[in-house]
Amino acid sequence: MTEIPGRGLGLTASTDIDRRTKIDDCFTWELPRRDIKHVTETVLNGNYFEHPVNARHGLIAIGHVSLINHDPDPNCEWRMLQIHDRWMIEVWSIRRVASGEELTFDYGYDLNKT
Repeated sequence: MTEIPGRGLGLTASTDIDRRTKIDDCFTWELPRRDIKHVTETVLNGNYFEHPVNARHGLIAIGHVSLINHDPDPNCEWRMLQIHDRWMIEVWSIRRVASGEELTFDYGYDLNKT
């Protein structure tokens, strides 16, 4: 975890990371959609993910994944996996990431409209 100028806290690579490398994963906490606003209006906003199969619910990332900042030109992507009755988020590099470089992914929405 590192202070990223102009962006707050974020994650940086501690070593060079090859393309298509799994970097991290975390489980999620499922919330009814009506309660999501209580999260998106707080510092936990970046922890929110759309539920992959249930539009009436959202998912909150639990772990380091929640510290990965948005960038429209990201170096990582996230993937959802269902493990029994829970959802896991995996983070994968989509290009080579240099040691010390910030890890980012595209949140999939315009941050200025939320």
